Amino acid sequence: MSGATHEALCTHLLQADGQEDLCFALWRPSSGRTRKTALLQTPLLPLPGERRLHGNASFEPGFLLRAASEAASQGAGLAFLHSHPGGLGWQGMSAPDHTAEERIANVARETTGHPLVGLTLAGGDGGWSARVWDRGAGRDIAPTECATVRSLNSGLSITFNNEVVPVPDGSETQVRTIDAWGPATQATIARLFVLVVGAGSVGMMVVDALARMGVGHIGVMDFDTVELVNLDRLRSATRTDARLRRSKAFVARRLLAEASTAARPRHEVYDLSVCEPGSMARLLDFDLVFSCVDRPWPRHVLNTIAYADIIPVIDGGLLVERNRNGDLANAYWRSSVVGPGRPCLVCQGQYEPGLVAVERDGSLDDPTYIANLPPGSAHRARQNVAAFSASVAAAQLEQFVALVAQPSGLGDPGPLRWSLRDHCVTREGSECSPQCVHQPSAGVGDGRLDPTGRHPAAEKAREERRAVSLGLRLARRTDEVLWRFRHRLAR
Repeated sequence: MSGATHEALCTHLLQADGQEDLCFALWRPSSGRTRKTALLQTPLLPLPGERRLHGNASFEPGFLLRAASEAASQGAGLAFLHSHPGGLGWQGMSAPDHTAEERIANVARETTGHPLVGLTLAGGDGGWSARVWDRGAGRDIAPTECATVRSLNSGLSITFNNEVVPVPDGSETQVRTIDAWGPATQATIARLFVLVVGAGSVGMMVVDALARMGVGHIGVMDFDTVELVNLDRLRSATRTDARLRRSKAFVARRLLAEASTAARPRHEVYDLSVCEPGSMARLLDFDLVFSCVDRPWPRHVLNTIAYADIIPVIDGGLLVERNRNGDLANAYWRSSVVGPGRPCLVCQGQYEPGLVAVERDGSLDDPTYIANLPPGSAHRARQNVAAFSASVAAAQLEQFVALVAQPSGLGDPGPLRWSLRDHCVTREGSECSPQCVHQPSAGVGDGRLDPTGRHPAAEKAREERRAVSLGLRLARRTDEVLWRFRHRLAR
C-alpha cells in the first residue's frame, strides 16, 4: 500500500482509547510470474451506525453490503481490516476473527468475483499481517497466509510472516555489515527481492554491493553484450568475455556467485530488455527495483510500475559538462526513489515522454538520427567512466539504505543532485506537476496501460550472440575432427 493509504488506515484503526476498530478497503491485483500482490486503495470507513465499539469491534450488515457494492462497481476486490491495539509484528487470528472473516469472504467473492483479503494492524509497532480467502480444491473458502505486507511511506516498511519467510541465518562474512545497522535491518535486507535493471557500469557495481550486503534474492535484467569498449568500467568483465561476445547477464551471474554472502542465495539473471513483454511479470515479483538505465523507454517502463504497482524504483543519472576546449568543466549525478507520494521521473526531467515512441521505433539506435541530435543531448554522450559510475552507484545505494534502514526514523531524503566541481549535494524539487499522469495511477496494478512491446535492439543482440556461439561450437567440432584424423595418421 502507499504511504497515504497506510496513514489513513492507521488513523482510523488505532483509537486513542485503545479499543479495536475495523473498516473495509478496495484492492486491485498485481500479477507477477510467481507471486500475486493485492494493492490496497480507497479505505471505506464506517458511517454513523455502521459499526459498534465495545472493547472489540463489530459492524452492521449494511456496512458490508455497502463496501461490497462499492468494490463491485469499481471492478475491485474487497479487503477487511481490523486492529489489535497491543499487538506486535505478524498477528494470528483468534476464533472470532476467523469466524467474522469467513462470513465476509463468501459475500466478497460472490459480489466482486475476487477473494477477500483480510488484514490485521498491530498497534504496538504498526506492523500488518494478511491472508487471502479463496476456494481450494473443494467448494469451501479457506484462508491462505500471505508472505509479506509492504507499505511505501517515508521508507519501505515490510512486515514478514516468519513462518512463510523465516529469518535467514547470518554468517561470519556479514559481521561488519550487521554491526552497521543491526540484526533487525539485516533480517529485512536478507529477505528482500531486489531487481537491478541494467548491468552496465553502474548496475554491475550495485549488483556487487547488494550481493556482499547479503540480499538473498537478487535479479539482474539486461540484454546487452560485453564489448572491449566496456572494459574500462564494467566490473567483473574480462577480455575473454568481450572476445567471446558474452552477455552482460552472463557476467552478472558470475559476479553474483563470487560476491554473495547470503546464507541461501536465490539469484536470477534475465537476458531480456525491460521493455519486452516477457519482462513485466518478472518485474512484479520484486519488492524494489534499481534503475541503472539511461534510455527513455526503459525508464518509462520502470516509472509506470513504480506507481501502478507501488514498487519503489531507485533511479540514478549522470551528466558531464565540457568546456570549449573539450576539457572537463563539471559533472552532476542524481539519485531518487520513485513511487506514490514522490516525484516521478518525468517530472524530475529524467526522460522525455516524447522520446519513448522514438526509441520504440528504433530511431535512438539509428546513427543518422543520433548525429542530428543537439550537441548537448544525453543520447550523444559517452559519460559513464568508472569514477563517475562509482559515484552514481554509491548515490543509489545510499538511497537504498535510507529507504530500508530508515536511519534515525527517517526514510529516503527525496531527489538529490551532486556537483563534482562544487563538491556539494542539493535537494531537488519534491512534487509532481498537476498534469502528471503517474500519481493518479497509484495502485491500479494489472489495470495499467502496458508500456512494453517488441524491442528489435534486444532481439538483434541475442541473435548476434547465438551466431557467435554457433561459430565457436563449429570451430571446436572442426578442431576435434582434425585431431582425430591426425591421431589416426600417426598410428
